[in-house]
Amino acid sequence: MKRFWVLIGLWGAMISAGSAQTLSEYLKLRQSLGITQASGVQALETLVGQRTLEVSGIVKGSVRIGDAGTLILETSDGGEIHVDTSKIPEWLTGSSVPARLLIRASRATETSGLRATLLGAAAEADMRKVDQAAAQKRATASAKTPPSSSPSTTRQRGRPAKMPGNLPPPPKQTKNWSLPGSDALPYYAQFIRQRNKRLSAAEAEKIARGIIGFSIQYGVDARLIMAMVLVESGFNPSATSRAGAMGLGQLMPGTARGMGVSNAYDTTENLWGTVRLVRGHLEKYNKKTNDGYEALVLALAAYNAGSGAVRRHGGVPPFRETQNYIRKVITTYQSLIGG
Repeated sequence: MKRFWVLIGLWGAMISAGSAQTLSEYLKLRQSLGITQASGVQALETLVGQRTLEVSGIVKGSVRIGDAGTLILETSDGGEIHVDTSKIPEWLTGSSVPARLLIRASRATETSGLRATLLGAAAEADMRKVDQAAAQKRATASAKTPPSSSPSTTRQRGRPAKMPGNLPPPPKQTKNWSLPGSDALPYYAQFIRQRNKRLSAAEAEKIARGIIGFSIQYGVDARLIMAMVLVESGFNPSATSRAGAMGLGQLMPGTARGMGVSNAYDTTENLWGTVRLVRGHLEKYNKKTNDGYEALVLALAAYNAGSGAVRRHGGVPPFRETQNYIRKVITTYQSLIGG
């Protein structure tokens, strides 16, 4: 019993220390919570249940009541999520501050309000350096094959009611990626330059390096990201859609801000946000369906039309653009893995 109250006291101390945390203290807290990567603000928007997570987002402002108060976190559609804290960090009292937030959040049902409490905070720029250093260290030290199990499945359960017709069959992993990332780099760069001949060799290599590196970091098949970026932008870092989507992964302004991407036309920033967003969608729908192919289809639908549209329609939305997008990406992905 005494140990229980000691732990409660330590937990409270961590919460109240948010404003005085150094980066080292933040990282220790993050590690103690078992968190290895950040989620976008969408993870809070769709949360049902209780979870402690790290969120990368934009703090629009704050409301102070004595030392305590509320941080106002911007959602992907420009709305607000309120995060309570016992002490507001001074560096978060400005407007539009990119930050990483360790948050304990809960929502009883889909129609209930969200309750969120701040456990710790760090500057997004500092955490991005930490993430990039960790990714480089893993890629250099281990040179392991990135997992490719997320989009494929060994068990087919049948499609849910609202799935588009004429979908390609599930990709078959007939040609696995057996090269270390450093060895695969020239092949990826060559493919990218073949598809966009306006790119210089250095630009194509930078895109390839970003796709491979962030795919390794976030556990996504790099060939899926290649397929998505090809369909989204044709490997054009300057691409802008009529709707305002930006860069290689065609991130919408609100999504980019929510992911902590300050310049969506920067190759590294865009791919960092794109791969994290894809990972989040795959993780979410794998948990919901326990079926890799369904999860892939729903993740692509959410990437194109938004997770809210997938939720409202109970599956892939009946939008021709979204359904055509899913078919194009899966067909391209199949060709890249040799299926």
